[in-house]
Amino acid sequence: MSTNTHFNAKVNNGSIEIPIEYQDEIRKAEIVQIVILKPSPKKKRFPQTGIIAQLTANPIQIAGFKPLIREDANEGW
Repeated sequence: MSTNTHFNAKVNNGSIEIPIEYQDEIRKAEIVQIVILKPSPKKKRFPQTGIIAQLTANPIQIAGFKPLIREDANEGW
Protein backbone atom coordinates (compact mmCIF):
# COMPACT_ATOMS: atom_id res chain seq x y z
CA MET A 1 0.00 0.00 0.00
CA SER A 2 1.27 3.47 -0.76
CA THR A 3 0.34 6.92 0.40
CA ASN A 4 1.01 10.26 -1.23
CA THR A 5 2.50 13.17 0.61
CA HIS A 6 3.15 16.45 -1.19
CA PHE A 7 5.35 19.26 0.02
CA ASN A 8 7.63 21.96 -1.34
CA ALA A 9 11.32 21.61 -0.60
CA LYS A 10 14.36 23.78 -1.17
CA VAL A 11 17.34 22.50 -3.14
CA ASN A 12 20.71 23.35 -1.63
CA ASN A 13 23.80 22.43 -3.71
CA GLY A 14 21.86 19.61 -5.38
CA SER A 15 20.46 18.20 -2.12
CA ILE A 16 16.76 18.34 -1.30
CA GLU A 17 16.05 19.80 2.13
CA ILE A 18 13.18 17.72 3.57
CA PRO A 19 10.91 19.74 5.87
CA ILE A 20 11.18 18.66 9.52
CA GLU A 21 7.57 17.47 9.68
CA TYR A 22 8.24 14.84 6.96
CA GLN A 23 11.70 13.62 7.99
CA ASP A 24 10.48 10.78 10.27
CA GLU A 25 8.14 9.50 7.58
CA ILE A 26 10.98 9.37 5.06
CA ARG A 27 13.43 7.75 7.50
CA LYS A 28 10.95 4.90 8.08
CA ALA A 29 10.28 4.34 4.37
CA GLU A 30 12.10 1.64 2.43
CA ILE A 31 11.46 3.23 -0.97
CA VAL A 32 10.25 6.71 -1.91
CA GLN A 33 9.29 8.06 -5.30
CA ILE A 34 10.57 11.52 -6.20
CA VAL A 35 8.84 13.70 -8.80
CA ILE A 36 10.58 16.93 -9.79
CA LEU A 37 8.29 19.80 -10.79
CA LYS A 38 10.04 22.95 -11.85
CA PRO A 39 8.12 26.21 -12.28
CA SER A 40 7.74 27.01 -15.95
CA PRO A 41 8.80 30.42 -17.21
CA LYS A 42 5.99 32.95 -17.20
CA LYS A 43 6.52 34.03 -20.78
CA LYS A 44 8.91 32.94 -23.46
CA ARG A 45 10.88 35.83 -24.85
CA PHE A 46 13.27 36.29 -27.70
CA PRO A 47 16.88 36.77 -26.68
CA GLN A 48 17.90 40.40 -26.29
CA THR A 49 20.83 39.83 -28.64
CA GLY A 50 21.27 37.97 -31.90
CA ILE A 51 19.99 38.37 -35.43
CA ILE A 52 16.28 38.01 -34.56
CA ALA A 53 16.51 40.76 -31.93
CA GLN A 54 18.40 42.99 -34.34
CA LEU A 55 15.91 42.48 -37.18
CA THR A 56 12.93 42.97 -34.86
CA ALA A 57 14.35 46.25 -33.56
CA ASN A 58 15.59 47.41 -37.00
CA PRO A 59 13.64 45.77 -39.82
CA ILE A 60 15.24 45.82 -43.25
CA GLN A 61 13.56 48.41 -45.46
CA ILE A 62 12.98 47.32 -49.08
CA ALA A 63 11.66 49.84 -51.58
CA GLY A 64 8.34 48.79 -53.08
CA PHE A 65 7.87 45.88 -50.69
CA LYS A 66 4.22 44.93 -50.14
CA PRO A 67 3.48 42.24 -47.53
CA LEU A 68 1.19 39.39 -48.56
CA ILE A 69 -2.41 39.47 -47.47
CA ARG A 70 -3.85 36.34 -45.90
CA GLU A 71 -5.54 35.17 -49.10
CA ASP A 72 -2.35 35.49 -51.17
CA ALA A 73 -0.25 33.74 -48.51
CA ASN A 74 -2.65 30.78 -48.37
CA GLU A 75 -3.25 30.55 -52.11
CA GLY A 76 -2.61 27.07 -53.39
CA TRP A 77 -3.26 25.27 -50.13
